[in-house]
Amino acid sequence: MIPVRRWCTRAVVALATLAVAPGGGSLYAQAVASGEIDEVAMLRAAADREVAGDLAGAEQILLTVLDEHPGSLSALLSLERVLRMSGRLEALLPPLDALLAVDPSSPIGNQMRIRTLLRLNRPEAMARAAEAWMDAEPELETPYREIASILLERGDPQSALKVLTRGRSAVKRDDALALELGEAYAALGDYAHTVEEWSRAVGEEGEGFSLVRRRLSALPDGGARIVPRLIEALTTAPTTPGRQRAAAELAIDAGLDARAEAVARAAAAAMVPAERSGFLIEMARRADGAHLPRLAYWAYTEIVASGGPAPRLVALQNRLGELALMLGDTVTAREHFAVVEGAYAPGTPERRQATAVRIRLTAREEDVEDAVAGLATFREMYPEAPELDELSAAIGDVLLSRGDATGAERVIAGIRGPRTSLLRSRIALQSGKLAQARAALLAAAPLLHGEQATRTILLATLLGRLSPEGGALLERALAEVERGHVEKAIEILADESDGLARPERSAILDFAADLADREELPLEAERIRRTLVMDFADMQEAPAALLALGRALAARPDQLEEARHYLERLVLDYPQSALVPQARRELDRLRARIPRS
Repeated sequence: MIPVRRWCTRAVVALATLAVAPGGGSLYAQAVASGEIDEVAMLRAAADREVAGDLAGAEQILLTVLDEHPGSLSALLSLERVLRMSGRLEALLPPLDALLAVDPSSPIGNQMRIRTLLRLNRPEAMARAAEAWMDAEPELETPYREIASILLERGDPQSALKVLTRGRSAVKRDDALALELGEAYAALGDYAHTVEEWSRAVGEEGEGFSLVRRRLSALPDGGARIVPRLIEALTTAPTTPGRQRAAAELAIDAGLDARAEAVARAAAAAMVPAERSGFLIEMARRADGAHLPRLAYWAYTEIVASGGPAPRLVALQNRLGELALMLGDTVTAREHFAVVEGAYAPGTPERRQATAVRIRLTAREEDVEDAVAGLATFREMYPEAPELDELSAAIGDVLLSRGDATGAERVIAGIRGPRTSLLRSRIALQSGKLAQARAALLAAAPLLHGEQATRTILLATLLGRLSPEGGALLERALAEVERGHVEKAIEILADESDGLARPERSAILDFAADLADREELPLEAERIRRTLVMDFADMQEAPAALLALGRALAARPDQLEEARHYLERLVLDYPQSALVPQARRELDRLRARIPRS
């Protein structure tokens, strides 16, 4: 029971404080009136004062609570916040001393005292407070962990390492404070010891892996210099499935497809069947999410081999076919899709889709005659199939690449869609029919989406400026793009267009530079644009080339002056260009970065 005199004193102080601002302490006033003064009511009243901007009033209420309850952590934390806002943090020390007099081992009290002394720039007092805490609980990890954390935040990993090493010796356990020791070694750049400690922290069965992973992700490089070594440590004998599983997840996080598969294989081989099943599913899911087709293909193959319900296995076969395509194995992909095809009844959407994929893969494997025959059968069975446009265009593209334009036209005859329209454009280009090629592109554009639609319209615009010779050159380049040989396509456009008229060549070079940008070939794009601004300054593509060059070079600290030259040239030489405002903005940003001589 609270003594009457203390009750009265506390009530008078609190009520006097609350009276500073009308209405702010209504909750506490009601508690006083009913004779039910308690800590919660006073904390609420202090919060009301704080919100109202009365920091002095809030401080007085909180000090009253702590006078009665020195161990009230809620009051201490609130008081710390109030005192920091009022710039009187030193006033927090007496209440903290009172708490530690009652409970010398209080983790929050000790931590708050050390942090407060740090903020007050009292290193000697901070060191004494740390020593007192470690002396109070020498065999517990908490003091060493929290003190080291404060030292690391302060940027003193060497002192943190000393504290942690002392802690491990006092606790007398080889894996004590391993997580924190690894963090200190990482801050010092000692990655060999970091790996050693974090390997310990992962634990025998991987139970500490999530904490280690979090520390890795917090490193400036995401742990790139540590992860390969840690994977090696976790998989080196003697090891366990749990540690191998952790290593596999690390490899997945790092995008190490082949390494992840090797580790996962070893881990799965050491697991009992029940554990192995869940592990394989997890590996497949994670590999799919991380876009690691090699690991995903292995995991799904193992799942299929273990059996299960037929619908599930068919779905997995479909996914295996997709993954085989990503890995470039069209033969195996076709086998998987054939299994899917055979699992569904004729006429079903699933069978139709699988059949279309199988026929397209047949064409890619150079069995184009079989693919053409398969397409004919497919058109008879599914005359309105949505897959017809893409399927026939894929087969027609193979024929066109073999020089059989007539066969390609025959394959896509009667089919209307964006892919077949694009192929018709290339066939027309090959024979020099530019108007027909342009019309086919404009027919395809409304049926395409996003960037592909934009590129198609730009290509149609380009065709309007080309001669038959330029069109043939462009078609050769587009054929290389279709085959995935983008650098070869750029070479054709840039190096073999010198016989064209100047306006035509300028347009071709501009298209080649955009293609290099799209395929992330910055040096090729720069080389082509330098030619444009030097040799084709009177052409309409020059201003855009100057702006693009200025932006690209501005990203390189050693070429800022050259970037400024190109941007200023755009502003001065082409004052009527719609790109001038953009060039001026780039110049303003650039001038702020160039040191004044």
